[in-house]
Amino acid sequence: MPAMSGIQLKVSDDRVIDVDLAEAKLISELKGYAIIAGRTCVDCDENTAIFLERIDIAPGEPLQKRQRGDELPEPERFAAQAPPDSSVAEQRDQSQAEIEGNEDGVLNADLSGERFTYPGVYRDYLTKELVEKTRMFYGKCHEDGPALLWLSEYLTDKGWVKEEYLLVFRDEGIEHRYNQTHQPSVYFIGNEGCREVPGVDTTTEP
Repeated sequence: MPAMSGIQLKVSDDRVIDVDLAEAKLISELKGYAIIAGRTCVDCDENTAIFLERIDIAPGEPLQKRQRGDELPEPERFAAQAPPDSSVAEQRDQSQAEIEGNEDGVLNADLSGERFTYPGVYRDYLTKELVEKTRMFYGKCHEDGPALLWLSEYLTDKGWVKEEYLLVFRDEGIEHRYNQTHQPSVYFIGNEGCREVPGVDTTTEP
């Protein structure tokens, strides 16, 4: 059955937001978004996932009001084109927005309600074979700017494949980068303020 609507979750400045998620838990806040762990249904086989929920600006608050921990320099924009001598992997290292032609590489879509993988070790629910290993980080995880970062490994017919999924929170919007077989942001996870979400040991969904 669907999760009950109107579940209230307390965020910064004593504000409360309504979320339609079961077992909702606040992980962090980044530039006007609440990062939440939860499920969209009750008493079902759905795994816990990560969701983004936009925090509405209260009447009288400035539109560009910063959240706690957001007093950070903006990350440099990703290059629109890779240098001529770059490797094939580096050429794939573009934001999705750039590939889709969005101006400045910024996604204009609201990511509220989008479902993202919760970190952990995943085994096939039938065979119990290890099929995925995912780590998730939040905070100053890319060029000292606020970001969400997933580093994943998936078992395929040809062996294990590495992937990186990165969301950078900017004043203009959220910048999205996806890389396959390449994880350049691994160099930033040791930064102060980049925190890892503890993973779970679970199975894939049926």
